[in-house]
Amino acid sequence: MNLTQIDLWIGKTFFLPPIIKLCQVTGQSQFAVSRLLWFIAALDGFYRADNLLSSIMFGGMSIILMVTASMRADMPTYSSVLFRMLSLGFLVLDLIKGAKTGNWLGTEFWLFVLTAEYASTIHTIPPRETKKSAAKVVASGP
Repeated sequence: MNLTQIDLWIGKTFFLPPIIKLCQVTGQSQFAVSRLLWFIAALDGFYRADNLLSSIMFGGMSIILMVTASMRADMPTYSSVLFRMLSLGFLVLDLIKGAKTGNWLGTEFWLFVLTAEYASTIHTIPPRETKKSAAKVVASGP
């Protein structure tokens, strides 16, 4: 199994179903959701910053992401398999550290990053299926 197949399985199994549901419920595009999650990740990094350099870096990233999310929310984005696998590696390391020490702080950052990256891989969002609309079609039949 190569990295692309692992990436596809992880995306289809864990990340894409909740992202698609979120897009359907909110009516936002996958690109807007991706930018929102990157903004949340930057804010989380800013909140967790423990020195001046990381505070400046995550603060600047938050401002840039806020501006780009408001100005071009639905513009397509690009995601790399290597970046997603690197992020997944950092998530696994944080999960192992959390299991050993009980300190789970910072793990959510990599979840936000991975979810944002997988959101940008979605090409089209399927229409939302509701039980009420299906019942109306059956009830209004011939």
